[in-house]
Amino acid sequence: MKLLFIRLLVVLILIQNIPLIVQAKEIKYNHESITLSEIKRKVDFNVVVPQNIPNDWTLEIKTYPWDEKDKITNFRLHYMDSDDKYLLIGIEQSKGSSPNKEMNINAEQVDINGHKGFFVEWGNSGELDKEGEIVTGGLLRWIQEGTYVEMESSRVSRNKMLEVARSMK
Repeated sequence: MKLLFIRLLVVLILIQNIPLIVQAKEIKYNHESITLSEIKRKVDFNVVVPQNIPNDWTLEIKTYPWDEKDKITNFRLHYMDSDDKYLLIGIEQSKGSSPNKEMNINAEQVDINGHKGFFVEWGNSGELDKEGEIVTGGLLRWIQEGTYVEMESSRVSRNKMLEVARSMK
């Protein structure tokens, strides 16, 4: 009886831990997009990817130069809503250069994973997002691991943009 109880307990513990083992987040690509693993093989700089993206967002990756298949110089991650109707956040990446270039004098300096970033707010709609924050969107720039990153949105709040940026690894 004691042995049966121990076996049952072990089985229950294993069943409880199965979701933890297979919890890797699946990326939902749209439009038969090139994948992140393909991008990583075709660029000569580090690719940083947000880890904190809502489950209902989809991803489409645009590469540049447009027709190039092997030597990509920069790319954009387009995070779309679940209906693929609205671009929520666009993130462009290229080999690092100064985020100070052409930066608005009114840019707010922000910390992105220990890197100096600059955020400029758009002056648009002022609608509320799902969390009740005012959505003015903006432009966020920084260099991380030798990669120049530029994120923009007109549909996501400043705080959400910073949350996504700070989750990039």
